[in-house]
Amino acid sequence: MVSHQPRKQRKMIYEAPKHRRQKMMKAHLSQNLYEKYGMRNLVVRKGDIVRVMRGKFKGHEGKVVEVNLKNMKIAVEGVTIRRTDNKSVQFWLDPSNVEIIKLELSDRKRKEKIYSIAEERRGTIVEEEEEIEENEEGNEEEAEENEKGEGEVENGEEEIEDKIEENEEEVSDNE
Repeated sequence: MVSHQPRKQRKMIYEAPKHRRQKMMKAHLSQNLYEKYGMRNLVVRKGDIVRVMRGKFKGHEGKVVEVNLKNMKIAVEGVTIRRTDNKSVQFWLDPSNVEIIKLELSDRKRKEKIYSIAEERRGTIVEEEEEIEENEEGNEEEAEENEKGEGEVENGEEEIEDKIEENEEEVSDNE
């Protein structure tokens, strides 16, 4: 049985192997990601974009630059402090004090795992939803381009009509 004594809990964390420490490096997902994937928290990885929720850097958003499993801390882009010798140094944060706002999905295994969990919990396929969203965004962009294009055509027609009138005037003057 696992002990409930704080000293033994701390000892368990300090002596944990790396594969267990990795699982302890979790952070909450933002509301949008929670609704999309149906997961409350996820392991923080290098490349994820996070928002600091606690401490003097509260509200700062940045990309995770480094994950330190030995100290169980993460480094976020732009979260730095000045040392006494005026040198800027990375400030290490606990992953529980940040919120993931955008996931790094370049790793195929991580992407498949997240999608499979989302399908189990929500009953919908995330990849299809993303394709639908991309198509809708593409259709909106095309509609905007068409509106701009129609304006250009009208201006072009006006220019052609003006040139025709000028040519007719020149012809009438020559006669």
